[in-house]
Amino acid sequence: MCPRVPVRTSGLRLLGCAAAWAAATAVAAPPSPDYELLFAEEFDGPGVAAADWNFRTGPRTGTGIDGLNLARNVRIADGHLVIEAKHETVDGKPAHTGGGLISTHRFGYGYYEVRSQPFMRGRGVHTAFWQRGMGGPENNSIFEIDSHEIDSMQAIACNNLYVDVSDAGYLEQAWPHRGQVPFKLGPDGWWIDAYEYTPDGVVFYDQGRVVARADFPDLVAAQNVWLTALNGVGRVDVDKLPGETRFDYFRFYARDFPGANLLPNGGFEYNQNKVDLQRPIAWRESGDVAAAAVVRGGAAHGDFKLRHAADRPFAVQTVQSLAFIRNGDYEVRARVRRGGNLRTARLRVSGFGGADRVLDLPAGETWTDVRLEGIAVAEKRVTIALESAGGSGDWLEADEVMFLKPPLPGQAVRPSRSFAFKAGDPIWELAPRAPIAFSGDEKFYFFGRNVGRGDAITVSFVVRPEKLSDCFPLARLPKTEGAGWAVGLTSAGTVFLRLGHHARPVDVAAPAVLRAGVPVRVTCVYDRGTVSLYADGIRKKTADNAGPAPTDAATAGRLGANSGRYEAVGDVTLATGPAAHVQRYGNFAGELGQVRIYNRALAAEDVARLGPP
Repeated sequence: MCPRVPVRTSGLRLLGCAAAWAAATAVAAPPSPDYELLFAEEFDGPGVAAADWNFRTGPRTGTGIDGLNLARNVRIADGHLVIEAKHETVDGKPAHTGGGLISTHRFGYGYYEVRSQPFMRGRGVHTAFWQRGMGGPENNSIFEIDSHEIDSMQAIACNNLYVDVSDAGYLEQAWPHRGQVPFKLGPDGWWIDAYEYTPDGVVFYDQGRVVARADFPDLVAAQNVWLTALNGVGRVDVDKLPGETRFDYFRFYARDFPGANLLPNGGFEYNQNKVDLQRPIAWRESGDVAAAAVVRGGAAHGDFKLRHAADRPFAVQTVQSLAFIRNGDYEVRARVRRGGNLRTARLRVSGFGGADRVLDLPAGETWTDVRLEGIAVAEKRVTIALESAGGSGDWLEADEVMFLKPPLPGQAVRPSRSFAFKAGDPIWELAPRAPIAFSGDEKFYFFGRNVGRGDAITVSFVVRPEKLSDCFPLARLPKTEGAGWAVGLTSAGTVFLRLGHHARPVDVAAPAVLRAGVPVRVTCVYDRGTVSLYADGIRKKTADNAGPAPTDAATAGRLGANSGRYEAVGDVTLATGPAAHVQRYGNFAGELGQVRIYNRALAAEDVARLGPP
């Protein structure tokens, strides 16, 4: 029989029969048998493993948050990671203290799982299992996945995807995915929570059941995992402290994604204008680092490329390493061009368990595709480097650098994602491939305060009501002042666009649009005072001088439940109690999908092109 032993892959190997033990004891499991366990922390050692984890320390403040993280609040006991939440005096001042761990390792595409027991005896403690880059010297901050954020005493968990990559801020502000999902802990307060991060996006699991999906394809990153319990969120029940949050284990599984790039920022699009272009996100540089930079314009794909050049002799390397990848045969692809008389211009692959593979890059000032095939990874890691050396007037450019398992026959390689916002795109969209089911409970999705704002907007979605009822499936409407919007449904099958605020609304209605169980594409257009309502691309109602422009910038939007019991307070979601202004409306029950919101008015022909459900 296998003993319970720690499965830690600091040396990139599984110890003993721990993999079999892990599979046998987990209530949940990866969604595919193709997954291989590459890292597991069972918290069975005498203390925190310094090779694998750093402590989260320092203050965490902001709207609704005032906490301090201390290493001394974190320990290993009884086979668990224990994070204490306290109210104590620190440096002569009262403080709400918590803590947590941040992995020293970076992980990419795969399945992530923890078993945890969040503190729930009193308000104020924010327990989370999440993934994020570190920024700063780490230089790997690309996105944040929150597998769960739980504010103690609230039976709703946040399943989030935030994207840092942005030229104008719209991606961050629009919250690509911020789902609030009711959950139930086991009788002993424990539960298993997980997420699957793939080239198609993120799937969230509670106790092995899919609870949310974030469609955001070709977002490639290798980032750190965080296990934390932040104290000082909202109202704190000091009389319930000290308390504990516990984590029983963390496990990471990987599988193959043929044709999908595993190398973060291989297209050099992630800096945009937010991050110093001398420091390509996810890459590190050595040698004459001033000779390497990300450059906008003239790229082989997208808007950005990497350039090595200087007005003096130079030698520079742009390097990236991956770990916790499956063994097997890989290839490196890139698009390159060069000018002048470089002494060195090459692509090097190393650290994978075999002799270095080196490709001399061809001369020529037009973009050329290059490839290194048959890279036999045997150590679950690899390092890719672009190296150049030359003098004034010499240069090397690279784009679309990829490290991948070869695509299957008939399968195309997935290109790098370009993050430039195009004028005709929706400002926010959700559920493009499959609808989201709502049961009438408190499940809902936040969307940003800049979504559906201005003197012209369009809100389009496919709705299939379980039954006809009075509800607001989408809303970004202030309570008592300012001007926003909401889309309402009634028990008579009417669809209406509400403008203004809840205390003084202006409604434009299209009757007899809905039937229970029948999907309908609803599109609401507001264009400088004129409202047009469509069902399946057919105009059902037009009204001029209909109401104020939805210019409010303070109210977060929500899709699904609109009872007002929960509010977005800065980075967290806090209970506020039932909202009197919407109490007579129930929560939506049914399906919502293909949600697209534009900060512009679609013309009638554009609405028609959206087509039927």
